[in-house]
Amino acid sequence: MDSCTGVEQDLDKAISKFNNINDHTNRVLQDVINQVEDLRREILKQPTNTPLSQTQSTVVNDLAVSVKDTVSQMSADHRLLHATVSRVGKSIDRHFIGEYASVAPKAESFCSDTNRPIMEQAVAQHLYRQGLEDVGDTFVAEANIQGVERTCTFALLQRCASSLAEGDPSAALQWVENRTQDLQHSPLPFTLHRMQALKLARERGVGAAIEYARAQFPAHAARHERQLQAAVCALAWCTPGAGPAPHHYHHLLDPKALGAEAAELFVREACALLRLAPLSALAGAVAVGARVLPALHDIRAKMTHPHVVAAWADDELPFEVDLGEEGGGYHSVFACPILRQQASEQNPPMRLFCGHVISRDALNKLVMGAKLKCPYCPTEQLPAEARQIYFS
Repeated sequence: MDSCTGVEQDLDKAISKFNNINDHTNRVLQDVINQVEDLRREILKQPTNTPLSQTQSTVVNDLAVSVKDTVSQMSADHRLLHATVSRVGKSIDRHFIGEYASVAPKAESFCSDTNRPIMEQAVAQHLYRQGLEDVGDTFVAEANIQGVERTCTFALLQRCASSLAEGDPSAALQWVENRTQDLQHSPLPFTLHRMQALKLARERGVGAAIEYARAQFPAHAARHERQLQAAVCALAWCTPGAGPAPHHYHHLLDPKALGAEAAELFVREACALLRLAPLSALAGAVAVGARVLPALHDIRAKMTHPHVVAAWADDELPFEVDLGEEGGGYHSVFACPILRQQASEQNPPMRLFCGHVISRDALNKLVMGAKLKCPYCPTEQLPAEARQIYFS
């Protein structure tokens, strides 16, 4: 998550810079176009083949110089923008690890006689669950796969979710109406009716939306009073000639955003009702792998650290073990409690006069003049009173 945040910050900077340069360039170009058009109209007022006056010649020369300077400035801005975009790529390389071959399963493991049929069935099932029947049929026929259910229930749910994402709640509403009793405590029916009302307001007018709301919303008023009020108020900005809507209504007036939210809720509630896993076996494996691979790579990197390799060579445990309230903690590699760094020959552990142990780097950072105050107790002491300790 920290890696995604770091890349997102660099990407936001690039987008912001692009938008600023784009707005500035459009304004400058429009000014140049206006100047050229004004000069053209002025010249056209004169009779044909009439030479330019001294003033007009000066204006033309000044305008040519201005256009040349503008083009040069735009080129310089473009180069700066290119450098900013390049930094996004470098940020991705810096924050993310591109090589997972050392921790990922070998491709050959999926090709064994035991695993290959399982993998092929998972791919076919995923295709059918996504509603890609034609692609799934072709894959099953060419790979000669057996035992895959074609008409799975999830395919219908996926088609309803896809329609919702495109702004059409009709299929999902029909599915919900057939299961009204089972969904009486779910927020899904109101969410779909709200989406349909706002869709009617855009396509057929506010009158049709109000008529639909009067028929459907009363059954949900008690549980969704605030959301219902917001939806009704949002209708005011669906009328022709309405001004820009306040920020808190933008989500309701955006069909794509509203559809994406409804699609996610529909899949979650429908899968819970039908006792289906919201992810296929293939999608679940990919999601789990994406989460666990960075942790595995981090573990492998730590295990190849020189200190950890040495610990394994000496039959020592290179990790801290919590033994509970009574047992305390055990760790064979000292880590500075201040800087959170493992001790080394260049940065050994130092015992203070009061008995607490920190690293030498931390000791040097805590020295104030000729005195050192322990970070764990108020004891003041001289830095020279600290003694290096050794673990055998």
